This record gives sequence, C-alpha cells and structure tokens, in this order.
Amino acid sequence: MKEINLYNVTCNTDDNYVQHCCVMLCSLFENNKDISFHIHILTHNLSHKSTDILEKLVIRYHHKITIYTVDESKLEGVVFRKNRPLTKAAYYRVLLPEILDISIEKILYLDCDIVVVGEVKELFEFDLTEYALAACEDPAPYTSLHRRQLNMALDSKAFCSGVMMINLMYWRDHAATEKLLTYSKKERGEVYLHDQDSLNYVFKGKWLKLAYKWNKTPLSIVPLDADQKKFDMDEFLNHPIILHYASPLKPWSNVWFPEKKEYVRYLALSQYPDPKIQKISIMKRVFYYKNIFRYFANRYLRPFIPRFIEIILVDILILLRLIYILIFKPRKLNKILFNIWLSRYK
Repeated sequence: MKEINLYNVTCNTDDNYVQHCCVMLCSLFENNKDISFHIHILTHNLSHKSTDILEKLVIRYHHKITIYTVDESKLEGVVFRKNRPLTKAAYYRVLLPEILDISIEKILYLDCDIVVVGEVKELFEFDLTEYALAACEDPAPYTSLHRRQLNMALDSKAFCSGVMMINLMYWRDHAATEKLLTYSKKERGEVYLHDQDSLNYVFKGKWLKLAYKWNKTPLSIVPLDADQKKFDMDEFLNHPIILHYASPLKPWSNVWFPEKKEYVRYLALSQYPDPKIQKISIMKRVFYYKNIFRYFANRYLRPFIPRFIEIILVDILILLRLIYILIFKPRKLNKILFNIWLSRYK
C-alpha cells in the first residue's frame, strides 16, 4: 500500500559509518520538522548495536525506518579500483528498484558524509517524468580514458551521485538495475568512480541538473559553470541546503575547517554514543591547513586586493614555483608550464 504524506529517503551504511549516518539523519530531521520521513537504510551484517542506535534516533524524531539486508550475491563480479578499494556497499544503490516496494515511485538518496542544513521538500516537487534522476553536475570525467569508458561526448556532462532525487518508476520501466549491473561488472582497466560511473553511463542525458546549493563541498566558493544565475551563486555560497564532505578532508577528523561546525553540532544533537575522531598526521594537517588558508584568502581577502597587485603577487609565486621545480623536480617542468599556460589563456 502506498504511504500517504511520507517522504522517502535512502542511504547505505555499515558499522564503520553509522556515526556519520546518524549525523546526516539528525540534520535532515532538525531542518525539516514540518514533514514526515520514511528512512530506508541499505546494509549488510549491521550489528545489533548499530541497528538499535539508528532505530532509536529515527523514532525519537517520530519518523519511520526500515533496514534492508542487501543480498550481496547479486553484486558478485562488480569491479573496484586498486587504490582505496571499497566494499560492495558502494554498489547497493543499483539494486534499489528490486529492494524497495513497488509503491515507492520517487526517493531521495543521500550519502552518509552529508549534513542537511535546509529544507529538502523542493527536491520532491521536481517533475522527473522524463528523467531517471536529478543531481548536481560533477567535474568528471577526469581523463580521456575516463571519458571513453563513459562513452561521453566532449560536451556531455556527468553528475555527482552523492545526492540524487531518484525516479524509481523510470528505473523500473527501463530495466535500469540490469543495465547498471552489466556495466558495473564490465572489466574496464582503471576504475574511477565505481557505481557513479555506472549511473552516468546508463543515464547519460537522462538526468535533471540541480543547482549546486543541493551539493556544496567544503572549502568551495562558486563552481565555474556558465549555466548558473547570480542567485544560484549566492545560494551556493551563502545559503546551501546540503553540505557534502566528499573530499578527503572529513569533519570527523582532528582538522578544523569552516563547515566542520555543522557536523559537530548535529553529532551532539544525534546523541550518538562514544563518537570517534579520526587522527590525521601532522604532515597531512599542514597540507589541509594550506588549502583552508587559500579558501579564506580567496573569499575574504582577494576581493579587496587591487587587480594589478594581485597580478604581481601571482607572477612572483609562479616564478618561485618554477625555480623550485627546476631545482628539485625537473621532470615535472612540462606539466607545470602547461598549467601556467592554461591558467592564463583559458
């Protein structure tokens, strides 16, 4: 029977990610108190302790939860990248039409490394009749090989699968799961983005592009995209709806950055017992803090620096970098020269 006035949301998790899943769900509930959710969690061998924590959180906010144990045998043969390999959980989403009840026609998928800071009702109001899903654009493909794997034309766009409004009716009508599994098991040499590649391959040209406020990554200012309007840029920078910690810099680490405070806030509200903090080495922290300084400089200092002074400073930095490369890393000279040329003439 079709559920009335329930907004369906799904995610994947395991015992290692339950803490972050709780933060994501807590932030969703706290910022959407006027609607009722049915949370569908895909997992495999989730412990009784983790199950209990999730159920208590959802019930405390008076929502509904269903936890599904995924039959991983259906994912036998899916391919993984050799560096930073993932588990089969990375492919659970391709099975959604088979796992969920046929009465569910539309569902919001959220990665667990997400914090929701606004209302999501608008996402459920998009007309997806002709589309498989709605999502934000992704920088992929990353190489010419990646583009060939996805069979993408030069002017084609890829989407980020971390936040997706999924049209399950379209997936069922077009046998999407079968097609997604076929591509996911295809031997294609280097593997880049696991099931995100599968989704982009199968749904090429069949996805609705969302504004970037629905998928804001940390330390980002405004995506370079001519499709945006001025209000899109303002909403992304100052009023995002979803923060997606998709970079290696995670808010549960011992590194501070501006968007971390949102994760910390909802972690406390979730009442998650004995939260874990990821310890980052000093060298990595130095690297991250360099990027954080660059973010603050670009956002808060650069607008006030006269253009001619900025040009001089940039040229000095380029010269110093070239000297360093010539002395210590001469093999990288051509790559550095190309990047300098690209930054000036693109």
